[in-house]
Amino acid sequence: MHQAATRSTALIGLQLSGLIKTRRSVCALKSVTALTNKRVGSASQSYCDSNAKALGGKPATMAAKNFQQYNRVGIRNMSGEPTEDIEVFGKAATGTGNPSQVRGDCPFSQRIYLELEEKSIPYKATYIQEGDDKPDWFMEKNPSGLMPALRDGEKWIQDSDKIAQHLEERFPDPSLKTPAEFKNVGENIFQCFTQYLQSKKPDDSSKGELLKELKALDEHLKQHGPFIAGDKPTDSDFALIPKLKHLRVSLAHYMDFHIPAEFSATHKYIEMLENRPSFKRTDVPDKMIIEGWQKKFSLPDRIAQPQTA
Repeated sequence: MHQAATRSTALIGLQLSGLIKTRRSVCALKSVTALTNKRVGSASQSYCDSNAKALGGKPATMAAKNFQQYNRVGIRNMSGEPTEDIEVFGKAATGTGNPSQVRGDCPFSQRIYLELEEKSIPYKATYIQEGDDKPDWFMEKNPSGLMPALRDGEKWIQDSDKIAQHLEERFPDPSLKTPAEFKNVGENIFQCFTQYLQSKKPDDSSKGELLKELKALDEHLKQHGPFIAGDKPTDSDFALIPKLKHLRVSLAHYMDFHIPAEFSATHKYIEMLENRPSFKRTDVPDKMIIEGWQKKFSLPDRIAQPQTA
C-alpha cells in the first residue's frame, strides 16, 4: 500500500513540475491516481475484512496494519523489490482459498516466520490449506505436501528443523543458533500437551507427564534464563513459544488447565517472547487455535467447565 501510494505521489510531483501541462493530461492523471488508490484500498480492505471475520469483529473497523500482519513480505530495497527471493509456505486459515493470503494456526510454521522476522530477512508468505486439494504446482515442488516449506530461489526445503538450519547457515547474522547443551530443552512438552488434549479427560495420567515437563522447563529457566540459552532468545525459544501458546490457549479452553502459578520463570518467559514484535506480527487469534484443535481431535465445545472463583 505504501509503495503504491509513493509511486502515485511521485507521478503527481513529476507532472506538476511542468513535464505534463495540458488540462487533458492533468485530468487523465487524476483518473489514474484515483484508480490506483481504489485498487490498493480495495485489496487492503479485502484482507482486513477476512481477518476481522476470523477475529469475530466488524470488517470496516480493521486497521490497515492487520493486512501487513497477515501477509508480510519483508524488507525491500530502494527500487521497491524484495532483496531476497525467499518464499515460505505455511498452513492457511480454513476456508480462505488455496493458495491463501490468510495465515493459519500452525506452530511449526510460526517458528519459521519468527526466525525470518528476527533475522530481518525479506520474504513472501503463501498459505496452503490442509487436505487433499493442495495446488498441483505446490505438490510438484513439495511432494510430501507437509508444511512449513521454504523456497529459496530454486531450492525447496521442507521440515522446520531443516529450514531453521538453512536460514542460520545462509544468514548467520544475527545468529539464532542454540548451544548444543541446551538444544533439547522443552522438546517433550508439545507431545505431552497433545496426548493430554487428545485424551479428552481432565484427570488423565498424561496431565502428570505434562506437568513434569513444564516443571523441568521452569527449573531450567530459573537456572539459565531468562531464555533457554541465557540472555538472548535462540532457535529453541522460537520453536517452543508457538507450542506454548497453543498449549496455553487450548488447554485453558477445553480442560480448564492453566500452567501453575509457581512456575514463575515460565510465565515470565512466555510474556517476554509473546511481547516481541516478531511474535505479534506472526500471531493468530486464540479462536483460530481453539477451533483448529477441535477439528483435529474431534473435541466437544468444552471438556471441563471453567471453575468459578
